[in-house]
Parts: sequence; C-alpha cells; structure tokens
Amino acid sequence: MNRNFASILALVVLAGGLLLMINSVGWGSQAANNYLLSQGGGMDSGRFMIVLQESIQTYRWVGVVLSFLSGFGFLRSMENGSGTRP
Repeated sequence: MNRNFASILALVVLAGGLLLMINSVGWGSQAANNYLLSQGGGMDSGRFMIVLQESIQTYRWVGVVLSFLSGFGFLRSMENGSGTRP
C-alpha cells in the first residue's frame, strides 16, 4: 500500500469518525425513537432515557475509535515513506 493511498484512506475514515461524533446526538435520538416505535410506541420514560443515552454513546464511541485509529494510521503513514515498516 503506497503512502498516498494510506494517507487518503486514513483521512476519509477520520472524517467519518468526526462526523459520527458530531452527529451522535441526532442519530442516537433517531435510533432511540425507532426502537420506541418498534416496541409499539409506548415505553416507560426511564427506560426510554436509558435507550436514548446508550444510543448516543454508541455512536460517539464508534466515532472516537475510528478517529483515533485513523489519526494514528495517518501519522504512521506520514512517518514512514512507504506506509509500511522498513
């Protein structure tokens, strides 16, 4: 894998991770609302809040992991000339 391809791939995944983090509240809320509708439209408010918070946290953590790994990968691809270990 050459350096340019590795760098571009890492930047695209980094952008995706940042997008997940930024939109985690909206997408998590939508996922919780979809879950509520799949349960017949009724649920205890405490249970719904747990589903809502965990949905948001799931999107946020996936974004953090993608951003961290791709950022590290980008730095490694810039450090090595070929994107692989010598």
